Amino acid sequence: MSPANNDAPGAVVQTSGMLPRAGQVWAAIYENLPQPTLLLNIPDADCGARALVAVNHSARALFGEDLASHLVESANSEALDAMFEAFDQSRARPGQPPAPFSLRGEGGALFRAHFTPLPAIDALDAPWLCLVHAYQRDQDQALQELISELSALHHERSDLDALGMAVAERLREAFNTPAVALLAAEEDRFAPRWQSGDATLSARLVERLRNAQIPADLLHHMALEPGRAPDICVLNLGGPPAHGVLSWVAEIPPDARPTTLSLLATALDLLLSTAYIRESYSEERMRLRAVLEHVPSAVLLFDSEGKVVMYNSRAQAMIGHNRWRNLGPSDHPFTVCDVEGDELPVERWPLVRAVSEGIGCTNEEYVLDFGEVRRNVLMTIAPVVDESGATRLFLASATDVTERSARDRRKDEFLSVASHELRSPLTPLSGFVHLARQQAEMGKRVDPEVLRRAESQVHRLRRLVDALLDMSRIETGRLRLLKKPTSLRSLLKRIAEPWLNGHEGHRITLHNADEAIFAVIDPDRIEQVISNLIDNALKHGKKEGHVQVRLHTATAHAIISVRDEGEGMSEEEVEQIFERFYSGANARTTKSMGLGLYISRQIIEEHGGLIEIETAPGSPTEVRVLLPLGRDAE
Repeated sequence: MSPANNDAPGAVVQTSGMLPRAGQVWAAIYENLPQPTLLLNIPDADCGARALVAVNHSARALFGEDLASHLVESANSEALDAMFEAFDQSRARPGQPPAPFSLRGEGGALFRAHFTPLPAIDALDAPWLCLVHAYQRDQDQALQELISELSALHHERSDLDALGMAVAERLREAFNTPAVALLAAEEDRFAPRWQSGDATLSARLVERLRNAQIPADLLHHMALEPGRAPDICVLNLGGPPAHGVLSWVAEIPPDARPTTLSLLATALDLLLSTAYIRESYSEERMRLRAVLEHVPSAVLLFDSEGKVVMYNSRAQAMIGHNRWRNLGPSDHPFTVCDVEGDELPVERWPLVRAVSEGIGCTNEEYVLDFGEVRRNVLMTIAPVVDESGATRLFLASATDVTERSARDRRKDEFLSVASHELRSPLTPLSGFVHLARQQAEMGKRVDPEVLRRAESQVHRLRRLVDALLDMSRIETGRLRLLKKPTSLRSLLKRIAEPWLNGHEGHRITLHNADEAIFAVIDPDRIEQVISNLIDNALKHGKKEGHVQVRLHTATAHAIISVRDEGEGMSEEEVEQIFERFYSGANARTTKSMGLGLYISRQIIEEHGGLIEIETAPGSPTEVRVLLPLGRDAE
């Protein structure tokens, strides 16, 4: 809506009379203009009714006094509707020649109008100046204007269907025909592409031409129905064979020169070709994107200048980009490191190296450092060459192997620790056996302490081997439980007794239940779990710190908790503590195969229970085992 400006040139000439100043301005500026001029008030849809306010002398001469008076005095009429429809079309197609319109319906004289906004004047919120001129029915001129429009439309990136419909509408106006149809060649027949005008006539045009044999000449005349005189004009757009045809209803040949029709055919043929190229490109791009979306890796397509052409959602998720345009460091939220974690110079980044040197790679592992997060990726880059052998594009795929790399590192650490742990009892065991053999060979009595220590190493070795066997059983689904109704109070007392009577018994406090608590369990497996928790608490807790072991019930579960006085764990450690081969942040100082808690969780879950940890850095750690209560065997 235009702002109020009473000093602007213009005037309001109302149907019920003139404002004095407005009438003076109108009479001085517009009334005697040689150009037919109208004053319209066209507010926004919700701001009032449209109206024709004034008509100057030249417009009255062009329309005739009766029509001019009718336009000004009538609030609603077909003539006004035609005027406002012309306004709407000019706003919808800015920069294009306005379509002709008639103020008297079919058969009336045709006019063209140009609309110019004015500042608000007096009581008018949205005044528009309308300059009108008579439109001569010169098809040749109209088609030449249309050809000029088409030459510009080829380069538009707008929706092709909407573009084609606008072209069809302009063709109908230029040929002054009730129906027009533009058909495209598809193999041995024609298929409808765009239509305009009377829907029934357009459909009959399409049906008539769908299987028609169109000669290679430029213009043809055919009958809409067999047995009738020719009443269809068919313009061949290219051929032979034809790329398409334009047809319209007309009882007489078009009033246009052959050169103009030839130029029109060329322009429409180019428009159809452009449409097919764009749609084929769009279809191929959609297919490629669909394929890339189903690839289980992050995929990136970039050109030889380092510009990103396409990437799938996995690449977007991996990189964290909503729009990724270039490969350079300025468009990366990460730095690239080698597998050891050392940052690489930009020229050695795999994507940048592919662009600068044309070198791809296959399954090379890199680390993407995002600051707080690092991701290990397995990268493959393949050049895509054209028919001449030149590299135009590069296709890169990256698989996130962060978890796999972490597992591999833990596995390597596990093998190192397992070798050390298995070797550790063998060395003293070998010594004790050698000492016992010497004593026996010398006829001496074998020292019982030597045998006890040898037996202790044998037990230690068996525990290590049992842990490995348990891991294998869990991985293959062969872990078997021998469940039976068991008093947890008695079981916990039996488990804790060796610890309480051992050399570190002064560090352990048992808070056993006052009454019997029963659960259907494999007592040997639960003993294995609780013993492991107590051992961990003594090993990882504060030196000479106390360990509390407690049994109680809550709702339908029995809870056995083991609490130490250690330094606690971070959230990251807690997330990994139950994984295979994970031995904690102090693994370098405390050797462990990292299987105890992994096996413990699997055993508890096989019982239908739960094992959970409550801890924080600098705070005690409490591990709770929840087991379903009950006396009935499953």
